[in-house]
Amino acid sequence: MIDEMTAQIGQFVFYQFWSGLLVGVLTWAAFAWLGVRYAGLWGVAAGVLNCIPYFGPTIILAASSAAAFLQFRDVATVSLVALAGMVITSLEGFLLAPIALGRAARVNSVAVFVSVMFWGWLWGALGLVIAVPILMCIKTVCDHVESLSAYSELLGDRDS
Repeated sequence: MIDEMTAQIGQFVFYQFWSGLLVGVLTWAAFAWLGVRYAGLWGVAAGVLNCIPYFGPTIILAASSAAAFLQFRDVATVSLVALAGMVITSLEGFLLAPIALGRAARVNSVAVFVSVMFWGWLWGALGLVIAVPILMCIKTVCDHVESLSAYSELLGDRDS
């Protein structure tokens, strides 16, 4: 059970690193192309905050839109900046993440959202970052303990 948890968390961290790098580079390129000041900084922020499910991309979307508004004062350009950030994180979140993370642990998205909300409320920023690995550990334990099989089904596909 411990080896399975280690493997799943290792795959998750590996994925988070590469997806964060991809989101950061694409955000930097898109913002530089659109003429946003400090595009490199926005790329780094987008890559780092991408590790926080749901909330990280939302924070970047709101902050970059506000910065674009202060810079351009044009609703059309602000909309393009917001759309670029949203498209990049959406493609990663809706296409790449399910494929890559589906191999690491079969946990449903509602369980991930509830876990992020709970651990974020309990431990703040640290809880937001470690919520998914904690959920993966709980799911693995539920997969291997027969009396917890109902919880395993609730959290996602059961590995038998």
